[in-house]
Amino acid sequence: MTGEALFPGPHFSRVNGDLHLGGVKLSDLAEKYGTPLYVYDFDRIRSRARHLAKELHAVNERSRAFFAVKALSNLSALKALHSEGLGMDVVSGGEIERCLATGINARDIVFSGVAKSRDEISLGVRVGIGCFNIESPHEVDLLIASLGQAGKKARVALRINPDVDGKTHEKINTGLAETKFGLNPTLAMTVARKILQHPCLILSGVSSHIGSQIFDLQTFRDAGHEVREFAKNLLELGAPIDHIDMGGGLGVAHRPGELDNAPTFKAWVDAVKTSLPNRDTALHLEPGRSIVADSGVLLTRVIEVKSGDSKKFALVDAGMTELLRPALYDAYHRIEHVARETTDNDQRYDVVGPVCETSCWLGEDEPLPGLSSGDVLAILTSGAYGMTMASNYNTRAKPAELAIEQSSVRLIRKQETLSSLWELERF
Repeated sequence: MTGEALFPGPHFSRVNGDLHLGGVKLSDLAEKYGTPLYVYDFDRIRSRARHLAKELHAVNERSRAFFAVKALSNLSALKALHSEGLGMDVVSGGEIERCLATGINARDIVFSGVAKSRDEISLGVRVGIGCFNIESPHEVDLLIASLGQAGKKARVALRINPDVDGKTHEKINTGLAETKFGLNPTLAMTVARKILQHPCLILSGVSSHIGSQIFDLQTFRDAGHEVREFAKNLLELGAPIDHIDMGGGLGVAHRPGELDNAPTFKAWVDAVKTSLPNRDTALHLEPGRSIVADSGVLLTRVIEVKSGDSKKFALVDAGMTELLRPALYDAYHRIEHVARETTDNDQRYDVVGPVCETSCWLGEDEPLPGLSSGDVLAILTSGAYGMTMASNYNTRAKPAELAIEQSSVRLIRKQETLSSLWELERF
C-alpha cells in the first residue's frame, strides 16, 4: 500500500510498507536519534487545539480551553499550544515555573490540583496567575495570608466533587465522593461564604473534574447538572461568577474499533455546556490527552526475541520507565512495526521492557510480523502521559523528544546523559 491513512488518524501513513508520521519516515528517525525516542506531530497538535477552540467560541467569545500541562509538558509543545490561544492548567509550582519559562503570561494560567503548598500558592500570587481552583478550606487560608503579605487580590473558583462516576478506570476516576478531589457541596458553600467576606478574594467560578479517558458523555451532563445548581446558589449569594470550569477527561481511541465511539469535541462541548447557569457565563475546559495523545509515538528497538513455555516475548529497549501507563493501570497502546505491516499471518508477542519488574510491559499478545533483533516498533497514542510520567528507575536516562512540523524534524529535548542523573548527588 502507498500513502494509505492508518490508525489513529490521517497524520499516520504507510509508504511502501514504511510507517510515516506527519510525512516523515519513522525508521529514519530511530536510526538517526536512537531509541527509545518520543516523536510528536505538532501539526496534529495545533489542529486539535484549533478544533476545540472553535467549538468553545461557538458557546460564547469568552469560553476557552486551558491545556493540562501534566499531559505533555515539553516547552516547545506548550509554546505551540499557547500560540493557538490555549491557556494552561497546572497542578504544581513546578508547572507554573515551566509555563513562565515558555514565555506564557501568568494570567493565562489556572492552578488546579490537590494539596497546594504554601510556597506554591505564594508563587501563584507573586506572579499573578489567572485563577486558583480551590480544593480545600486550608488553601483559602494560605491564599488569604499570601495575598495580605503581597497586597494583591486573586480570582478563585471552587472545585466541587459532584459524586459522579466517570465510568473509567478506578485509578483515573476522580469525581466520586470517596476520592481526594474537590469539596462536597455543603463544605463548598461554607468555604464560598468565607471567600465572599474577604476583600482580597474574587469568587469568579465553579470547577469540576470527574476523571480521565471518559467515553460516556452522560457522566459530563450529570456532573454539569450538579455544577450548575451550585453556581446558581452562589449567584444568589452575590458571587460574581463569570465562568464554569468543567475540567478535562475526554476519552481518545487506543484501538481502531474505538474510533467510532470516541466522543468528538463538538459532542463534548454540547454535553458540558449544560453546566452554565446562564448564557453570559464562559465555559472553560482543561483538555490534555484529547489534544496530544494521538499525535505522539514512542519508538523502541527489539533487543531480542525469547520463547517461553506458552508465549513469545519481544524484549525491547523501552519499558515502564519510558511509558508507565500499561504498568500503572493496564492501559492498552497499539503497537506497529515501523517497516512491515501487520497481516493475518502474524505471530503473537508480549512486548516487554528491560526494567526488573514483571509489570514492565508495553503490550500483551500483540499481533506483529515475525520479529528479529534490531527491528523498530512504534507504540501509538503515547503523546499524552508518556514522557511526563517517565522516570530514571534502574538508572535509565530519559529519551529524546522530536517535533515534526510541515514534514520538518527538530529536536525539542535532548536525551539525558547518565552523568546528569547523579550530578546533584554528593559523597
